[in-house]
Amino acid sequence: MKKALVLLLQVLVSVGLLVWIFREPVFREEVIGIFQQADPEWVLIAAGVAGFGIMLGFVRWGIFLKVVGIEVPAWQIFRMGAVGLFFNSFLPGAIGGDAVKAGWLVARGAGMKDALLSILMDRMSGIGALVLCSAVFIGLRFDWLMQSAVVSAMIHMVILYLVVVVVLLTISFLAASQGALARIPQRMPGRAVIVEFSGTYSLFVKRWQMTLLAAGISVGMLMAYFLTFYFCAVALGVAVPMLDFLSIMPAVDILAALPISVGGFGVREGAFVTLLGQLSGVAPAAAVSVSFAGAVLHLLWGCVGVLMLPGFKREIRK
Repeated sequence: MKKALVLLLQVLVSVGLLVWIFREPVFREEVIGIFQQADPEWVLIAAGVAGFGIMLGFVRWGIFLKVVGIEVPAWQIFRMGAVGLFFNSFLPGAIGGDAVKAGWLVARGAGMKDALLSILMDRMSGIGALVLCSAVFIGLRFDWLMQSAVVSAMIHMVILYLVVVVVLLTISFLAASQGALARIPQRMPGRAVIVEFSGTYSLFVKRWQMTLLAAGISVGMLMAYFLTFYFCAVALGVAVPMLDFLSIMPAVDILAALPISVGGFGVREGAFVTLLGQLSGVAPAAAVSVSFAGAVLHLLWGCVGVLMLPGFKREIRK
C-alpha cells in the first residue's frame, strides 16, 4: 500500500506538471513546430551518443562483476543490462532494473550478496562521476550561472547536495576502514545492509586498477548523457554554447532524479525551462522540446530490453 501511494503521488506530480506546461494550445503548437523542423542528422548523432553511453554502462557493470568474482560472458551482461534498462525506463522506481539484474544473476548461480554488491559499486561509481563533472562544469561557468537569482539558488542547492553526498561517503569510508560499522548493534534496522555497504570500499581499494577504469567509464557515461541533450538542442535549433549547456546539466540531472516524479518527467522540463530561459533566453517551448527529445531517445534505447525479455523469463524460472 505504501509503495502504491508513493507511485500514485509520483504519477500525479508528473502528470500535473506536464498538464500545466502544455496547458496553452499555442505552446503545444510551438513545440510541434520545433520538432517538425528538427535536423535529422543531429537527431541521429544524439541517438548514437545516447546509445554509446548506455553501452558504456554495460561495460562498467561488467567490470564490477569481475571485481566481486562473478564471471559472466559479455553477451549475457548486455542482455541483463538491456533488460534492466527497460525496467528502469518504463517502470516506476529507480531500483526496478537493479532488482531484475540481481535476480537474473542469482538464477545463474551467483550469490545474492555478490550480485547486490556489484550493482551497489556500479551506482557508487556513477555518483563519483556526477560529483566530479558537476564540480568541473559548474566551476568553469560559476559566474555565468550566478547571473540569475533563481538559477543561483538552484545551483547552490545542487552544490549543497553534492557536498552532503561527499561528506556522507567520506564518513562511511572512514567508519568502514576503522571497522566501526561492524560494531553496529545487531538489533538496529538495516544493519546488514549498512555492513554490506562498507564492503564496497575494501573492494574499491583492493582492485584499484579496475576501480579507476570504471571511474573513467563513469565519466564517459555521464558526458554521453549530457551531450545527448546538447545534440538534441543543436538538432532543434537551440543555440547555446556547449560549455554553458554542460554547466546546467548537473542541476537538471539531480532535479530529475529526485523521487517525486515518474522518470523525471515534468521536473526535467521545468528545470530546462528555468535554466535555459533565465541564462540564455531560450523560449519555454524550445527548452521543453530539448528536454523531451533527450528523454525520449534514452527511452527508445530502453526498448532494446524488450527483445531480451523472453530469455530472461526462461532463465529466471529454471
